[in-house]
Amino acid sequence: MNVAAIDIGSNAARLYICSFFHDGADQTRIKILEFVRVPVRLGEDVFSTHHIPEAKEAELLELLKAFQILMKLFHVEDYKACATSAMREAANGKEVAKRIEAAIGIKIDIIPGNKEAELIYKAHQGAIEEGGKLLFVDVGGGSTEISLLQGQKKIASRSFDLGAVRILDKKDKPKDWEQMKEWLKVVVKPFGADYAIGTGGNINKLFDLMNLKEGRFASQKQLKTTYDYVASFDLDARVKQLGLNPDRADVILPATEIYLNVLKASGVNRITISGLGLKEGIVAELLEKHHQAIIRKFQGNERFSVH
Repeated sequence: MNVAAIDIGSNAARLYICSFFHDGADQTRIKILEFVRVPVRLGEDVFSTHHIPEAKEAELLELLKAFQILMKLFHVEDYKACATSAMREAANGKEVAKRIEAAIGIKIDIIPGNKEAELIYKAHQGAIEEGGKLLFVDVGGGSTEISLLQGQKKIASRSFDLGAVRILDKKDKPKDWEQMKEWLKVVVKPFGADYAIGTGGNINKLFDLMNLKEGRFASQKQLKTTYDYVASFDLDARVKQLGLNPDRADVILPATEIYLNVLKASGVNRITISGLGLKEGIVAELLEKHHQAIIRKFQGNERFSVH
């Protein structure tokens, strides 16, 4: 069974197509078939005007038409499209979603911050160590989702209106920084998380620049040193010399500022990456929805495989 996750963020929109299959040993496995990321930058306008302009709506519509074609070519049987900070903050976000659904049939679910955090947590459930105290930090274009976990149990979770595009456009507010730091000091720091897991394209790129792979850790000091290193290059040099995508080169520093502030306020010194995020959480939710049907469909068919 092929499914698709559509993640409409404040900086970019992503299409993630996967196949669920039963391996003959009572295990349902996932194979990634296609991944497309397009920098739409919805937050660029929304965080200034609280409105998605017609031109940006038209761009999003054309992009979703392209996603729809890909889903058809890959024989996708079910999908879920989630929009995050930019669309939930836009005064006309719901109207835009309705017009897009009327035009091409793609239903966009504008999810609240707590649902976004829940889906990111869901993406990691199978990889969380029993008994460990972990801090999940997902920095997007418009918001940051933070969850505190002990083993498989979620202890606390919050979403804050702080994101890389929002900070870049100087639309972040002092009260949001204060609320995040206070919550981290009061709720997270006393709990004593062993380490943090960062999710999102910016932290993944930072680890690339530090030559660190998944499973390796960076300290606050390493992260700050890398921040200073990237900051020493102008925008053009970040693209040409550091190899950053143009839509990553300008947001990577404000995103790092959030990670550094989270680590400092929570008293957590180590951070690693998982490579997982919202799109994988959406797929995990789709798997839960269809799991029993998949088991029934492929039960006993030991020759079934995906290449």
